[in-house]
Amino acid sequence: MPKIEGITYHGDIPKNPKKVVNFAYSYTGYLLQLGIDVSSYSLDLEKNSPVFGDKLKDVPQLTTADTEAIAAQKPDVILVFSGDDNLETLKEIAPVIEITYGKSDYLKMLTDIGQIFGKEKEAQAWLDQWDKKVTTAKEELKGLIDTSSTFTVMDFFDKNIFLYGNNFGRGGELIYRALGFAAPAKVQEDIINKEGWFGVSQEALPEYVGDYVLVNVNDKTKEAAASLKESDIWKNLPAVKNGHVIEIDYNLFYFSDPMSLDLQIDAFVSEIQKLQ
Repeated sequence: MPKIEGITYHGDIPKNPKKVVNFAYSYTGYLLQLGIDVSSYSLDLEKNSPVFGDKLKDVPQLTTADTEAIAAQKPDVILVFSGDDNLETLKEIAPVIEITYGKSDYLKMLTDIGQIFGKEKEAQAWLDQWDKKVTTAKEELKGLIDTSSTFTVMDFFDKNIFLYGNNFGRGGELIYRALGFAAPAKVQEDIINKEGWFGVSQEALPEYVGDYVLVNVNDKTKEAAASLKESDIWKNLPAVKNGHVIEIDYNLFYFSDPMSLDLQIDAFVSEIQKLQ
């Protein structure tokens, strides 16, 4: 197995697994993009993905504590995030790949998984077409938006406001890494340079919201979003006054896998066009 920072192997990892039980949910779309089917999922967000959710409709939802159900799957390999409480038990069921989130960026992770499973050509093919797609998108955006514009990426959880950097999904990888837009100084300082995400009060929003704001919303958070929009703080933000609020589908933008990115970049360009 290739030596990759942030990835630990337990047992003899097969090159062409037929049964993959995946608990490292950030990478479901990576596996599927490379032609590696998964035989379970762990997050509702995976099932609700407009990109690959249909590929999971016939597989069970499991947690790493469901050891009997996992064993019944007779997996060839199990993927988990590092530090999983049930790692030792899982190792008794099948070989395990333990992944530390964030050690590889969103593109290198595709190369990493491709190396593990002998899918290097498939990984490189996607990366090549992604480079072309990003170049095309940048050209389309040039006439629509100042390339020096700053962006803020936002979502909600339990009515609280959270902001994200360039390595935590929600559109951050697309905006900051792929398309190269900058973050406001406070976002760079408190989020990107630190943990990658940050809870913020309404009162502090003016310090963090840039020229444009990307707002992730789904059925569970639309009330919180609507409440924020009614506040004077929100209404007085320059981005709001200038009509630079882009409301996006949380279910589409949550992940930063190749399959999701392909749709995200199209959706983002379309939303910018609508602002004109």
